[in-house]
Amino acid sequence: MSARRATGPAAAVGTGLISVDGVSGAAAAAAGRAALAAVEKTRRGGVSTWDASGLFQDLAVGGEDAGAPSARTLLLLYAADLVFRLRWEIRPALAEGRVVVAAPYVDTAIALGRAAGLRGGWLTNLFRFAPPPAESRYVDSLPVRTAAAHSGLIEFAWHQKTYMVVSLDRDQLFERTRAHLRILARRAGRRASAA
Repeated sequence: MSARRATGPAAAVGTGLISVDGVSGAAAAAAGRAALAAVEKTRRGGVSTWDASGLFQDLAVGGEDAGAPSARTLLLLYAADLVFRLRWEIRPALAEGRVVVAAPYVDTAIALGRAAGLRGGWLTNLFRFAPPPAESRYVDSLPVRTAAAHSGLIEFAWHQKTYMVVSLDRDQLFERTRAHLRILARRAGRRASAA
């Protein structure tokens, strides 16, 4: 994956897309709100969060009858949800000259995929449609044990008992995803921060 452009504080006050990625959905959302709060009020476009399309909510409602999705299926759904977010939330605000925060964005999904053993090339190709953010932020905190299934993508993957039921326990999934996210952060030239 190519490194994401990180322009520093100027991107937060200018027009652009800020990505906030992390293993903890709640921490990433909080960091996203904080990033947007640092932007001049008239330039705020909002925070785009995962499952804006309702795909994951529909999957959760299906329960056990829907079966456990594979990691590949889960990431294909995330890509579809991101296309929805770009079409209806992110690009319209950017076109108006506003700053938009995507929490999470692409790196969280790629880190989950790598933790699941998916090839980096496949993941890069899957998310090739996503525009690079003007600024990338990474939250290096783990979710609390009682995190709800819908608090973040990684928590959802665990609660849905995706591929990892057989091969990884909860802590292994979160730590492996966190390690891959740290690699992506280093490649983007950003240091992960605690939330």
